[in-house]
Amino acid sequence: MGNAAGSLDMSPGRDVKRPLSTYGQKQPPAPKLPLPPEDELEERFTMVLNSMNLPPDKVKLLCQYDNEKKWELVCDQERFQVKNPPSEYIQKLKSVLEQGGGRKFKRRVQESTQVLRELEISLRTNHIGWAEEFLNEENKGLDVLVDYLSFAQRAVTHDTDSSDNGSFEEKSVEDLTTSATNSPTHNSPRSGRPFTTRKALRYSRLLSQKNHLHLCIMCLRAIMNYQLGFNQVMAHPNCVNEITLSLNNKNARTKALVLELLAAVCLVRGGHEIIIAAFNNFKDVCGEKDRFEKLMEYFRNDDNNIDFMVACMQFINIVVHSVENMNFRVYLQYEFTQLGIDSYLEKLTVTESERLQVQIQAYLDNVFDIGAMLEDAEAKNTIMEHLEELQEQNAQLNNRLQQCESEAVEKTSELEKQLIQSRKEVELLKDSVKETQAQLAQLQQKEKERETHIEKEQERERDRQRSAKALTELEKMVQVLVDRGLIRMDRSESGSLELHIMPAANTTDNSTTEIKASPVTQSPPLLLSPPLHHLLLRPL
Repeated sequence: MGNAAGSLDMSPGRDVKRPLSTYGQKQPPAPKLPLPPEDELEERFTMVLNSMNLPPDKVKLLCQYDNEKKWELVCDQERFQVKNPPSEYIQKLKSVLEQGGGRKFKRRVQESTQVLRELEISLRTNHIGWAEEFLNEENKGLDVLVDYLSFAQRAVTHDTDSSDNGSFEEKSVEDLTTSATNSPTHNSPRSGRPFTTRKALRYSRLLSQKNHLHLCIMCLRAIMNYQLGFNQVMAHPNCVNEITLSLNNKNARTKALVLELLAAVCLVRGGHEIIIAAFNNFKDVCGEKDRFEKLMEYFRNDDNNIDFMVACMQFINIVVHSVENMNFRVYLQYEFTQLGIDSYLEKLTVTESERLQVQIQAYLDNVFDIGAMLEDAEAKNTIMEHLEELQEQNAQLNNRLQQCESEAVEKTSELEKQLIQSRKEVELLKDSVKETQAQLAQLQQKEKERETHIEKEQERERDRQRSAKALTELEKMVQVLVDRGLIRMDRSESGSLELHIMPAANTTDNSTTEIKASPVTQSPPLLLSPPLHHLLLRPL
């Protein structure tokens, strides 16, 4: 809501007209001024934004304007001049309350109608300083506006009671006017003769017919768009009560606007208690049997005004489902259930209004099903018992786990000791393996040498055998030659054998003839040393 706690986001009434010259107006369009330096432009533009009381998103959007648009906005705001200070509007409203009736009262009512319209526009469009002046301790504009609202709706409240009770009681009317007659405005020394009860009702009814009540609510909405104004409304002892009593107005637009204001109050911290207290006061003043009774009655009867029905359903959603205390929330839900909201919402499910359908669905989605909650509670008890059993089992398992962990720690410690011992043994075995490998290498070297020696011996043996075989064959050949008489063996004095080739004998064959033709010369004796049998027996 402007710079307040949240935005009401409400549009003004259709009966608001352009302000008269007594309120303030824009001067005729002046020639366009030259664009100032950028630093000066930014400074003046910032001052204009601060005076406009805009929400942060709007300020961010305006800051994106180019220099030409910024300068146009600055010029427009500087040409606008407020003609009347807040005190003049307050004085005119006080005059209606203080001077009472008379022949000129109707004319003052017409003037006050225009004053309220201009006041609403001033509160909505003027800079924030003007609104702060209206609400300060000197002017007390909120008190005056609440008193005027209270006076304007006396007849509405009384007519509602009369239609319910079917009779007029002087005492009840005096009770309805207590808040106005005890207000600071009525206790001021300038007040004239107090209204009689019947005259007060007649003048109040006249104000109501002129739609003053709706204009007062619009002024309060404009005030609540400021943080200061919203805080004063929340702290005022009677403001929210008077706004709530305005639900008795026959104008559906007024009731929708009232419900939007009450919903805004209900959403801030501490606002729900204020709204509940206001509806308790509404119940006492209007003689309701049950709280929210007339609200539900208006909701059912004004089914031809979608805006009011949406505002009413939205308010019910907020007042019921914005409570943190679940028991209180169920109690509020039960109050509306007793007033027949469930059956009525079933009838409204076929509505063509999408906005109303959204609010109805939101209410149904947030409704607490007590039967289901009881079943859930019973199921919860069963689950809690099962949970206790599981917790006991868990405790036992934890104890067992701790024991297993202790045993595992002990076993781990023992295994670590064994591991250390095994590592030492492994080191010893490694040293032993190294020594064994060295010895093995030596043995392998010796084995290679032995094999080499054996191979050499075998080679020598084979050589001896070959030599012996060759000698044997030689002896056989010599013996054959001896047997044939071709050679002769003699032993010399030294013991060596001498071989002499014998001359060939005459034969009749061709070979003998050839021998004869070729006489054989005697060769010198062949000396064999050592003797042949010695040679045969000598190894190689």
